[in-house]
Amino acid sequence: MNRKIKVLLVGLGSEIGSTLISLIKNKKEVIEISGVITNQIFKNDQKKNFDSIITRIVLNDPSMINQVSYNQKNSSLIINKKKIRVFWGNVKKMSLSKIKFKYDVTIIATSKDQINDKNLMKKFLKVSKFVFGVAESTNLPSIYPNLINTQSKLFEKRPRNIFKIKDKVFALGSCQTNGWQSQLRLIVEIFNKIKIKNLKMLGCELDIVHPDTPQGKLGTKSVNPRDQDARNNLRPGFSQVEKSMKKIFKFAYVKNTISLRTLTSPPGYQISRFYISYSTINGADISKEYFKKEIIKFCKKNKFKIQYTDSTLGSRAFEKVETSAVLLLNDKYFHFNNNFLNIKKDNEKVLQIVFQSYVHNTRGYCRSVIEGVKEILSRFKRNKNISCWN
Repeated sequence: MNRKIKVLLVGLGSEIGSTLISLIKNKKEVIEISGVITNQIFKNDQKKNFDSIITRIVLNDPSMINQVSYNQKNSSLIINKKKIRVFWGNVKKMSLSKIKFKYDVTIIATSKDQINDKNLMKKFLKVSKFVFGVAESTNLPSIYPNLINTQSKLFEKRPRNIFKIKDKVFALGSCQTNGWQSQLRLIVEIFNKIKIKNLKMLGCELDIVHPDTPQGKLGTKSVNPRDQDARNNLRPGFSQVEKSMKKIFKFAYVKNTISLRTLTSPPGYQISRFYISYSTINGADISKEYFKKEIIKFCKKNKFKIQYTDSTLGSRAFEKVETSAVLLLNDKYFHFNNNFLNIKKDNEKVLQIVFQSYVHNTRGYCRSVIEGVKEILSRFKRNKNISCWN
C-alpha cells in the first residue's frame, strides 16, 4: 500500500496492546497506530493515567525507556515524534462521537468476552472500515493470518471469501491458535506439492505449556485456575485452539488435550500431533527427509509465519523472535511416522506428524496480527480472495 494503514487500538494492556505499540514504532512500518481507547485507572488525574500506560509499555519492552512521552493538553502519547491520540473510557459505555477521524482498521485487544460481543464489535464500523478482534470467537467469522489465501484437500470446511460478508468484523484467532495454524499451513503447502490420492485429515491433537502472569492472590480461593496464585503453582487451564480446529475440520477428531499454565516468560511450548491418511500414485511412502527439506524451504520464505531450529536451547533463546512458532527440527523432537498403526489397505498410509515448537504468546502473536492486517488490506485493495472461517 502507498500510504500508512491508520489503526485505532482498543485496549492498551500490559501485553498485547503494549506489544503492538512497541512493534509498530519503526518509522518504516506500513501500519501506524494513531488512536487508542483505554480505561482510566485514576479518575480526574490524567498525569497518573499517562504515567501508568507508559509504565506498561516500558515494562513490556524496556528498550522503549525514554522513547515514550505524552502531551496532556492534546491527550496524546508521543513515540518517535508521532502522536497517538488517547481516548479515555469504557468501550461498552462510551460514545464514539468524539472520534472524528476515520481509521482503516480497529484492533480490539480488550477481552475474549468483548470480542465475542458482535454488537459491540460492529459499533467500531462507525469509525473504521475493518474491525479485528485479537482472540478466537464463536460469534464472529475468523480470518487466520497464517491461512489467508490457502486451499487444501485437507480442509473439511471451505473458507468463505470476505467479499461475501457485509459487516467487515472478524476475529484473528488467539496466540496459541496462530502457533498451531502456522504448523498446519506448513503441512498444507507441502502436501499441495505432492501428487497424492485419498488425502484426509483424521485428527489433530495439541498440548500446550502456556506462559502466564501472577494474579496477585496469595490463596486459591477460586476453583478457576486463572484466579489462583500463579507462583510456584502449575495450573491446568484451557485454550481457544479447539474452537479454531472445529471451524476448519468438521469430521476429523480434534482435541486440545493439555493446556498447562505456568509462571514463566514467553514463549510457551506446543506439541502438535497431526494424523493424516494418504496414498501416493506410485505406492511409495513420503519420506521424513523430503518433508524436513520442504519445512526448511518454507520457513526461510515465511519467517513471520514459522521458523525452525536444530538446537536444543531453552525458551529464553527465542523470547525476541517475531514469528508464530519456532519448530524444533532435531530428530529427538520432530517425529514423522508413516503407517504407524500398521494398517495396510489399498496402499493407504496413516501418517503421524509430531511437531514440538516454541510459540510466543505476545511478541510472535502481535507480529502475526500486524502481518495479517497488512495482507488483508493489500489483498482487499487488489480485489483478491481473503479466506475466513465460520
